[in-house]
Parts: sequence; C-alpha cells; structure tokens
Amino acid sequence: MIRGKWVKGFKFKLQSVLEAREKKFEDRQLEFVKVQNKLLEAKKALEFLYSEVEQTQKGLELIIKAGKMDYTLIFCHQNYLSKLDLDIKNQHGLIKTIEKELEKKNKLMLEALKEKTMMEKLKEKALEDFKKYIERQEMINIDEIATNRYKKTG
Repeated sequence: MIRGKWVKGFKFKLQSVLEAREKKFEDRQLEFVKVQNKLLEAKKALEFLYSEVEQTQKGLELIIKAGKMDYTLIFCHQNYLSKLDLDIKNQHGLIKTIEKELEKKNKLMLEALKEKTMMEKLKEKALEDFKKYIERQEMINIDEIATNRYKKTG
C-alpha cells in the first residue's frame, strides 16, 4: 500500500511547463470573455438603434397625423432615419467582425485547453509510474527483510 508521505515526494519534471500552459489557458479564457462582452455591447447598441428608428417613425407619424405639414421637421426626421439606417448597417458589420474575432479567440482557447489537458495527463501518468516504483521498492524491502529473517532463523 502506498503511503501518503511517498506521494508527497513526487516531483513532476514538467511542472513549470504545466503551469505555463495553465496560465496560457487562463489568458485565452480572459481574452475570449472580453471579446464576448464586446459582442454583447455591440448587440445592445444595435437594439438601441432599432428602438431609435421606431421612436423616430412614431414621431414622424404623429407630425403627419396632426396635420402640421412642417416640411423642415419632416425632412429632419427623414434625415435622422437615413442616418440611423446607415448606423444600423455599420453596426451589423461591426457585429460580424466581432463574431469572427470571437470565433478565433474560441479556437485559441480550445487549443490552450488541449495543451493544458495533455500536460495534466502526463503528470497523472508520471504520478502513477512513481506510485508503481514506490510499490516495487516496498516489495523489494519486504523481500529483503523476509530473506534476512529467514537467514537468521535458518
């Protein structure tokens, strides 16, 4: 049976590499979350633009229904709607760009996760090998003790 004190003596030779991979994964996760938040903000801005279009259209309808044919005010509303349409198109383009960036960051994060997982598996295997080595050493010690006792009694 392996005692806990022997496992404490285990040193993973590639521990610094594992720690670097863990740090890289954490960094990639942070980058991904930042871009994800950027995308969320861009979508909120798009929603705001759509609500501005809706409010402006309602305002224009009220002006027309009121029978006040103030062409300057109508022209201003129409210009503002045209600007909002352009802003909406630009915002859609920005969202597509951010989505592509998010996809890249996701791939980088998954690659970093694979690298980290690979190092963790190597560490687990090294620990298992260490445990087997300790078990063999204990068996050798037990055999020596038994042999020595047999020689003394024999």
